[in-house]
Amino acid sequence: MSFSSYQDWIVWGMVVLPLIVIAWALTWRVLIEAERNRHERYRRFYSVMEQLSRSDSETAAKMAAAYELRNYREYADIVAKVFVDGRMRQDTTLALKQELTETLKHIERAKTH
Repeated sequence: MSFSSYQDWIVWGMVVLPLIVIAWALTWRVLIEAERNRHERYRRFYSVMEQLSRSDSETAAKMAAAYELRNYREYADIVAKVFVDGRMRQDTTLALKQELTETLKHIERAKTH
């Protein structure tokens, strides 16, 4: 196809422009869906952590929750910080302060890059 006239360019634009819009919309949709899935996964992880931290839950429920944590490898770092030798940390105030300090450092590094 040669683009010898402006009609050829208009026809080509009428074909390509909608495809570009569709591609952009699909990309946007995929990004939104990925963020929604990430948030839902965090909520499920948080629920498992709550189950483990409850003092009134049964041992079997806690064992099941501990087993379920294996499915959340992206949170392995925080799980290792929360549980020490198979128990919840006792120095929770210090641990929270350290985690917040690390989070602030991470945010600062992200700003400079």
